[in-house]
Amino acid sequence: MKLHADELELAKAFDAASNFEGLTDDQVARVLARGRELFHWFKAHPRTHVVINFGVLLFIFGADYWAQVVWPRWLLTPGASNSIIAVVVSASVAGGIHSWLIYSLAIFSLHEGAAHRLIFPPHGPISSVFHRLSVNLARLGGAEPNSYAGDHMSHHSKFGTADDAEFLNFVRPRRYWLTFLPLATYINYTDFVAHRPLAMTRDRLLSNLWAIPYHGIYIWYAWTHFGGWFTLIAYVIVLPHVGFPMDRLRQFMEHNLMPLQNRNGSRSFGLGFWGLLVGGGPWGQPCHLEHHLVPSVPWYQQAILHRYLVSLLTPRQRQQFLLAPVVGFPRLWWRTIRSASRFASRTERR
Repeated sequence: MKLHADELELAKAFDAASNFEGLTDDQVARVLARGRELFHWFKAHPRTHVVINFGVLLFIFGADYWAQVVWPRWLLTPGASNSIIAVVVSASVAGGIHSWLIYSLAIFSLHEGAAHRLIFPPHGPISSVFHRLSVNLARLGGAEPNSYAGDHMSHHSKFGTADDAEFLNFVRPRRYWLTFLPLATYINYTDFVAHRPLAMTRDRLLSNLWAIPYHGIYIWYAWTHFGGWFTLIAYVIVLPHVGFPMDRLRQFMEHNLMPLQNRNGSRSFGLGFWGLLVGGGPWGQPCHLEHHLVPSVPWYQQAILHRYLVSLLTPRQRQQFLLAPVVGFPRLWWRTIRSASRFASRTERR
């Protein structure tokens, strides 16, 4: 993620001009105390933790197999001439689910695995092997875990400063809009990406060596069983344009126009529909505020901590940190786009 000096200055100006009700010292102390309890449970139950995360990976790969192999057979007869409507519907659903699941796997592997070493914590030779595997699963989505891990840790330690390698507290909408262009996940229309370096590095090539065989097997199966049109729609048209926009939407909304303080600088999408969709599942990043407050606990304890934090917030704090039911995310997205554009224009005119 490239830091734009003008966006840093805009973030400082917006923070100074806003009337934000941050968390109180008492609220933070209570959250930290609850976080310590959860952390001690996590450290005391390593086997349960491993089973939980192993179950997540089984679900993701099982759901991916269902979406690409089982689901199309509900509408299509392999090797037969199927209607164009059935092909379009089955391919769009298969490609969309596959794309979202790969995004879910990548953010889980990058964030919980590569950055925080929490999927299978390495304590010995065997656990270290499983840890390395969990880290490199992100490569199936073309992501590069090594560069991400270093950038993300500076995001915690240097939050909201020029040394924050994932600075997101002010992102110009025009940088975000460019992520909707065709194949933007692969082509550098914009530098608003975090899952891979902009240049073609050796590690990025290694990610391609992981991703191509995995996707290639499913593409071959689709081509031989459901035909060329199904393959084109599912893997060329749909696959690159579901998971990547979700990833960019998540990062665009997590910190944008929030204070330049670690304890107040993030939103929490929660465990509702929008949080799970945009966050990449409960093991993704739907409870990001809680993660910044207590980064040492795994994803399922962040969800527990979210419930506790919500009970502590004032009505105004809930409006600032959380989503309103049903239409909360679209409204927040539109408000963020409009506020960022207007504030940048006014500031530049002055």
